[in-house]
Amino acid sequence: MALFTDGPINDAAHLQNYENSILQVANTEQIDLAGKGALAQAEIASELELFFLRRLHQRDFEFPIISAPTVSLRDVVLTEALRRWHAHRTLALVYRDAYNNQLNDRYKGKWSEYEQLSRESRHACFTIGVGLVSNPIPKAPLPMLTAVPGPGDAATYYVSAAWVNSSGQAGGASDAALLTTFTGQRLQVAMGAAPSIATGWNVYVGLSPDEMSPQNTSPIPPADSWTLAQALLTGPAQESGQHPQWFLRDERVIERG
Repeated sequence: MALFTDGPINDAAHLQNYENSILQVANTEQIDLAGKGALAQAEIASELELFFLRRLHQRDFEFPIISAPTVSLRDVVLTEALRRWHAHRTLALVYRDAYNNQLNDRYKGKWSEYEQLSRESRHACFTIGVGLVSNPIPKAPLPMLTAVPGPGDAATYYVSAAWVNSSGQAGGASDAALLTTFTGQRLQVAMGAAPSIATGWNVYVGLSPDEMSPQNTSPIPPADSWTLAQALLTGPAQESGQHPQWFLRDERVIERG
């Protein structure tokens, strides 16, 4: 799972899963979906920060492993409940603008519907709990790809990477980078400056964006590059980031695993 601070939570394609006509509405009413998504994320961020402050001041609060003052947005894992809240909040903002543009009752109905769904999904998120990790590792940037001399066939490679922390946990994988090599060339991958928490990185390569799989058996040192020396390894799909270690709810913190 990604972290809340890794970037935009839901893009237009995700919003279409909730509302098929959202692209048409945004285009007709000249509404910036990305901008509304960013606004919804900022509003949710403020609510999460207020929740942390309120929860930390509860008399019965006990935090068994990580010290309470360190809890912040960077520790929040993007769970399905949180993603749903963001989608509903974004759609409420979109239809609010659409209604205010045209005073169209059809838009008003959608606005009211998604406002209610947003309240319900917010309540569900806090009831289930806000997922947290104690050693958050951010999403990696695009890896740097180079074609270097060496034995190899012509091919087009899709590559992503993920930082790894001292606990061996991989953060969110980067977006896919693309490189085409020619006969007599090999793929080489490197990363830029590593965040201070990173102790290494993983590389995922495939011949299509849907088939990228891990190519290293142990984390690569941050300053080292990786070169394809033989046929691509096949295996499970690339990792999707850290999973919650705790859930912070209104009542208590629940430890997992």
